Amino acid sequence: MDAKILNTDYANLLKKATKVYDKQHKAIAQNVANSNTAGYKRINTDFSAELRNAVDNSGVKVSHDKHISRSNWSSNQLDKDPSNPEGQVDVAREMTDLSVNQIRHELVTRALSRYYSGLTSAITGRVR
Repeated sequence: MDAKILNTDYANLLKKATKVYDKQHKAIAQNVANSNTAGYKRINTDFSAELRNAVDNSGVKVSHDKHISRSNWSSNQLDKDPSNPEGQVDVAREMTDLSVNQIRHELVTRALSRYYSGLTSAITGRVR
C-alpha cells in the first residue's frame, strides 16, 4: 500500500500543529508547577513562530480569500509584558494560555480526525 495518501501536505501540517500545541501545553504545565519555586523563570509559551515555520514549509497554500491566512496567527503579546521583566510566573496568565492552547489543539485534532474519517469513507465506500 502506498502511504502517500496518509502523508499529504495538509495531514502533515495538522500533525505538526498537534506537536506544537503539545509542546506548548508541557511548557505551560511546567510554569504552573514551578510557580512557587524561588528564582524560576517562566518558559516562553508562544510557539506561534514555530507553527508559522511549519506552515511555510508544509506546501499548503491559501487559495481562496475565505481561507485562514497566516497573518491571523499573531504572536502572544503577553510574552512582551513590560510589567513582568523578571519572567516570573503569573498563574492566571498561564491558565489563560492553557485554555487558548486547549481550544487550538482541539480544533486541529478535530480537523485531523475529519481528514482520516474522509479517507476511511473513501476507501470503504461507507459514510459514518
